[in-house]
Amino acid sequence: MKQAVLALAMFFSCLSTARAGVDERYFALVVGYNGPRGAADADAIAPLRYADDDALSFYELEQEAGAEAVLLTVPDADSRRRFPWAAAVARPPTLSEVEQAVSDLNTRMDASARAGHSPVFLLFFSGHGSRSQDRGAALVLLDGELSGRTLRERVLDNVHAQTIHLVIDACHADAVARPRDIDAKAVTVTQAEIMAQLSAEMANSHPHMGLVLASDGGNPSHEWDLYQSGVFTHEVISGLRGAADINHDGRIEYSELAAFLTAANREVLDTRARVHSIVQPPAAQPRAPLIELGADAATGWLTDVPSSAGRFFVEDERGNRILDGHAEIGFSMSLAIPPGQLLFVHDGEGEAELIVSRGERRRFDTLAFHKSSLQARGAIETSLERGLFLTPYGPGYYDGYVDSHDAVRAVSLASAEVSREATSPVLVPAKRKPLIWTLGGASGALLGSSLVFAGLALRARADFEATSTQVAAWQANDRFQLDSTLALTFLGSAIVCAAASYVLDVRP
Repeated sequence: MKQAVLALAMFFSCLSTARAGVDERYFALVVGYNGPRGAADADAIAPLRYADDDALSFYELEQEAGAEAVLLTVPDADSRRRFPWAAAVARPPTLSEVEQAVSDLNTRMDASARAGHSPVFLLFFSGHGSRSQDRGAALVLLDGELSGRTLRERVLDNVHAQTIHLVIDACHADAVARPRDIDAKAVTVTQAEIMAQLSAEMANSHPHMGLVLASDGGNPSHEWDLYQSGVFTHEVISGLRGAADINHDGRIEYSELAAFLTAANREVLDTRARVHSIVQPPAAQPRAPLIELGADAATGWLTDVPSSAGRFFVEDERGNRILDGHAEIGFSMSLAIPPGQLLFVHDGEGEAELIVSRGERRRFDTLAFHKSSLQARGAIETSLERGLFLTPYGPGYYDGYVDSHDAVRAVSLASAEVSREATSPVLVPAKRKPLIWTLGGASGALLGSSLVFAGLALRARADFEATSTQVAAWQANDRFQLDSTLALTFLGSAIVCAAASYVLDVRP
C-alpha cells in the first residue's frame, strides 16, 4: 500500500515537473487611459488620475520579468516625471493601436513558437468601463470603446498564444469626489456587471484564458494618492513581484494571487473602501502562472523579509510605490525589485536605502534602518490606511483560503515548509524532484513506524511496572528493550531521510 501511494506521489510530481519545464515566453499588451470616452461623457464621467501610472508600473514589471511588451497610454506630466522613459515607448490607447499591437505581438509569438517556445499572452487594462442599454459593457479607449464582442473579435480570437491572461482594473464613474487631502477616492462602479459578463462569456468561449478582474458585488473601485495608482492594480503588482509566491518557485499562480488579494483587503473594515476581485484561472490550465520570475528575469531581489517587519513597502526615489507586503508568522517573503536604482524599504518604524544589481539577492536582515523621513501627507487615518495589508500572508492563510474555495487549484506547499527558514527563490533541477518526494515520503513512513514502536515500548514499560512475577517482568523488559531500539532506529532513519530531502531541495 505504501509503495502504491509513493508511486502515485512520484507520478504526480513528475507531471508537475513536466509542466514547470515547459519553455514559456511571455508577451504583454499593457493599456491605460485616464479619460472618458469623449466630450459627450466628460461632464458625466470625471477623468481618472492614475490609470496611466497603473499601465506604466505594470509595463515596467513585465519588462523586468522578461516579457516582450507593448505599452498603450498617454502619460500626463506627472507620470512622465515619475517614469522618464514613458514618452519614448508609449503609443496612444486607440482601437487601431490595439489591433496593431496584437498584430506586432503575433509576429513575435509566431517566431517564438517556431523556435520551440510556448507563447503566453497577457492583456492588462486600467481605466474607465462603461455600460449602456444599446452598447452593453465596454472598456473605454481614447477614440472609442472596446466592448466584450470587440475584445473577442479583434483581440482574443486573433491572439497566437496557447494561454491568455486578462488583468483588468476598470470602472464606470458617475461621480468622483476628490478632496484635496490624501485619502481613498471612491469611484461608483458598475463594472461588477462588466466583469461578471466577461467572466461567464470568456470561460466558455476561451477555456485557455484566465481572468483577474477588479471589484465584484457592486463595491467601489479606488484610486489612492498615497499609492499614486489604482489600489487593485497596486495589490496585483505587489503579488506578482513575489509577495504572493507561497512556495517560492518564482511562478505566481491564480490561487496564490487570489489568496494574497483576499488577505490584503481582509481588514479594510469600511466596505466602501474594500477592493474585491474575480480571479479565475484558465479552465484548461488551472495551474497556469501569471508570471514567472526565473533566473532570466531582469530584476534584483529583496529576500527573507520576515513577519517581524510587519506591514512593509518599497518605493523608489521618485516616490513610486513598488510593492507592499506583510508576511505571516513563521513565513518570509522574497521580492523581485527594480535593479540598478535607489530604493527605500519601509518597515513601519524606519526606512533603509537599497540598491541591487540584476540578479543580486539582498537579505532583509542586512539592511540598515534609520528613522523614516516620510511625513504624514493628509488624512491618513482612513479605512485603507488602517486596514490594507494588515492581515499577514503565508502558508497558513493560503491553506485556509484554498480550503474555502473549491474551484481554486492549490499549488504544492512542500517547498513552502522549507522556505519558512530560507526563502530565496531556488530553482530545483527537475531530475531531483522525484528523489526529494521519495525521501520525504520515506521520512514520513519511518516517523510513523517510530511512533508505533514508541507506543509499544511505553506499553511494555507499563506492564513491567504492573507485574508481580519475575518471569512476566523479564518478558516485559525484553519487549521494552526491543521496541525502544526499533523506535529509535526508525526515528534516526526518518531524520536522515528528511535531512537528505531538505539538502536536495534547497541546494542550487
